Amino acid sequence: MARVEDRWVNQDKSRSALYGKGLRYRAEWTPLGERKQRKSFATKAAATNYLADQVAEMNKGTYVTKSKKVLFADYAASWEKSQLHLRESSREQISRKLRNHLIPAFENKTLDAITRAHVQEAVSEWSKTLAPATLKVTYGYLASMYKAAVMDGVVGKSPCVGIKLTPIEDVAVVPLRTEKVQELADASVGVYRRMVIFCAATGLRSSELRGLTWDRVDFTTSMVTVDRQLIGSASSSAWWGPLKTRSSRRSIHVGEATLQLLKELQAGQPGYGGLVFHDSGNAITRKMASSAWQVAKKKVEGLGAGWHELRHYAASLWISGGMSPVAVAHRLGHKDATETLRVYSHLWPSDDRRAAELSDGMITLPRATSDDEADV
Repeated sequence: MARVEDRWVNQDKSRSALYGKGLRYRAEWTPLGERKQRKSFATKAAATNYLADQVAEMNKGTYVTKSKKVLFADYAASWEKSQLHLRESSREQISRKLRNHLIPAFENKTLDAITRAHVQEAVSEWSKTLAPATLKVTYGYLASMYKAAVMDGVVGKSPCVGIKLTPIEDVAVVPLRTEKVQELADASVGVYRRMVIFCAATGLRSSELRGLTWDRVDFTTSMVTVDRQLIGSASSSAWWGPLKTRSSRRSIHVGEATLQLLKELQAGQPGYGGLVFHDSGNAITRKMASSAWQVAKKKVEGLGAGWHELRHYAASLWISGGMSPVAVAHRLGHKDATETLRVYSHLWPSDDRRAAELSDGMITLPRATSDDEADV
C-alpha cells in the first residue's frame, strides 16, 4: 500500500515536533516483505513525487530501504572476509587494493549513494598512479563487490556499468638471452643460484618452484610432478595450496644436468616439509625470492621484473627447438595452446617462405602450341 496522508488533519499537531518545521504531509509505503516506511514533507506535491519514486523503484526491483543502507567501508570489510575461496596471495592483494585505493575513494559514502559518475571519477584518479593492468584489477574488485551487494539486496543496482578504463597495450614478451641468464645465476648466491638454474630448465612458476618437495621428484623416471604450490608469508609456517588453475597440474621430464642438480640438493640439509629449495631449512617465501632477485638485478643489467622472466626464457628455448604450442602449453601448465600462443606466438618461426616454396609452380599454363604463340 502507498499513500500520502495529511498529518495536520489526522494527528494532534501538539504531539509532533515535525509540524514546527512545516512538515505537514507524510508519504507511507510498504515494501514487499518489509515494514511500513514513512517520510514527511512540507507540501503534498513533494510527498506525492517522492512516493511515486519509491513505488517505481519497488516495481523495478531496485528499491533499498534505509535500514539496509551501509557505508562503503563497512561493506568492503565484510566482503573482504567472505573471499575464502581465493588463494592467500589473492586475498592479500585485495586487502592492499581496498586499503590503498577503494576505501579512501568512497569510505564516507553509503553504497547506494555512489553513482557511476563517482566510480568514473575514482578510476580517472587512480589512472594517474596505477599501470593499466593494475587499474583493471583494482576496478575489478570494486565491480565484484557491488555485484555481491546487489545479490545481498544492499543496493538495487551497481554503478560499475560502462566505466572507461585506460587501455592495456599489448607488449610482446622479449625473453632473456642465455648469456644474461647465466650472468643471473652467477650473481645469485646459495640456494637461489640453483633455483635460477632449475627454473630456467623447467619453466615453473615461482610458487611452484618454491613449493616443490622431494616426494614429487621421481629419480627413476626423471619426472617432476607439479600439483600444488607454496603459500603463506611466514617462512617457518608456510603451507601448500592449490595451483593457479586446474590445468597447472602436470608432470614434466627433467634432463641429466637438472637431475644431477637435484641429487646434489638432496644430499644436503633437509628443508621444511620436505622442500627441495629452502633457506637454512625454512621455506622461501615470495618476499624472500623477490629480494634475492632484486639483489642479483643490481649486478646484472637488463634483467626483467622477477622470476617469471625465467619462465619466458624456458618457453623461448622450447619454441626455438621446434616444440608445438600444445607441448609448450603442457610444459608451462597453461590451460591450452591458445593461451600459449596469446603470449608467445611471435616467437614461433614464420613458415611464410616455406609456404611460398610449397605452392609455387604447382599449377602451370598449358604447353604452348603454334596457335597459342600466334595469339601472344
